[in-house]
Amino acid sequence: MSSSAYMDESHALEICRMCVAGRLPSQAHPEDDEDLVRTGALDSMGWVDVLISVESATGLRDFGSDWPENRPKSIRALAEAIRAAHLGRTEQNAAERLATSAENGSEITIRGWGYALGSVTVDAEQIERELHLAPHKIRDGAGIHSLRFADASEDELILGQKAAETALDTAGVDVEGVDFLLTTSTTFLRLPSFAASLHSRLLLQESCGAFDIGGACAGLIYTLAVAKSLLRTSPQGAALIVASEIHSRRLKHPGVPGEFRGLFGDGACAFVLSSAATTNQEHSLKLGDLVWGCSGHSASALTVNVDENTSLALQFKGEPLARAAVVQTDRILKMLEKKSGRPLAEADYLALHQPNPRVVEMLAEKAQVPLEKIPLISRTCGNLGSATCGVSLCQALTEFYGRQDPSRAPLIFLAAVGPGLVWGGTFLK
Repeated sequence: MSSSAYMDESHALEICRMCVAGRLPSQAHPEDDEDLVRTGALDSMGWVDVLISVESATGLRDFGSDWPENRPKSIRALAEAIRAAHLGRTEQNAAERLATSAENGSEITIRGWGYALGSVTVDAEQIERELHLAPHKIRDGAGIHSLRFADASEDELILGQKAAETALDTAGVDVEGVDFLLTTSTTFLRLPSFAASLHSRLLLQESCGAFDIGGACAGLIYTLAVAKSLLRTSPQGAALIVASEIHSRRLKHPGVPGEFRGLFGDGACAFVLSSAATTNQEHSLKLGDLVWGCSGHSASALTVNVDENTSLALQFKGEPLARAAVVQTDRILKMLEKKSGRPLAEADYLALHQPNPRVVEMLAEKAQVPLEKIPLISRTCGNLGSATCGVSLCQALTEFYGRQDPSRAPLIFLAAVGPGLVWGGTFLK
């Protein structure tokens, strides 16, 4: 699109009609002033798909992120928003400039991996009935067929321990060889902290540091970044990172809407990292540069507060959150293409955070990536929070080494977006 500050109404309407038509049956021809969601022509995720399509067609960054509740979701309203945004458009590359980490030459590798899921499988229809949701709200609206829930004997520590022990076994590392334990969890809200509690359960050495790292859905990326930095100060050491979530209990509260609670499952993942100089193993992958940032303009899309009575107060705006997740993840992948020097087309897998399967499908279309390159764990497990990206990576690695010559390492891009809007990404090669 031209960088001119002016766009006439007919051009804007033409763009919007084209973007809407691509999301409707071929025989549908809505009027320009028809509210597409209110009339049922589109559901909420369909509307998000239209906003993403408009952003791609116009090059307008963050288009529709603050769509007012009282503004019609119509073709004409879209065109008016395009013209207003285009008039005040300014080119910004600050986020990309700030969201890079320098490579200092030392190589850090992932040596082992493992994951654990809640042992109870619940199908979408049962969830819809229990949460009093409309039929097919979870299965068709979000694309989730089933969720994995922890049973009465499982919690974040149990699942985290299972994942960690699998990762250590895969890496061939004993607990005595772990110098740093880094953990992330949004649902573990007690003291001693998750890292300290898991440290005791794994019987790690007293000299092994224990760190808790935030970031919610982007927490795994942040633990990788911290582990990489720590290992550069201790090149002979090994780091164990663990992400674990039990949403089924934390979100079981009257203040949490069923349409939000019904998206989340329980699971954990773990990885062992070490310096390349200490690695003598066929399954070791170099951890590439990381990118990260925080786009605060979307912070209000999801907020959760825990009061002194442990009651949850949640604000959840599904449409802007889904749109932000797709657009920002696509930007992360473009940054990683530049950092790695490799195009997405060459990637074996994309291990991504997955708010729900329909969001992932929109992202795959926007990024022009075959959906089969994304291990779609959210379809059968739900959104696993900080563990989603990691479980997806574990499944990718297990599949790859189960069918490929181990002498060739896969190229995998990782990207995640969390509330805030915090985001990050890296690549393995």
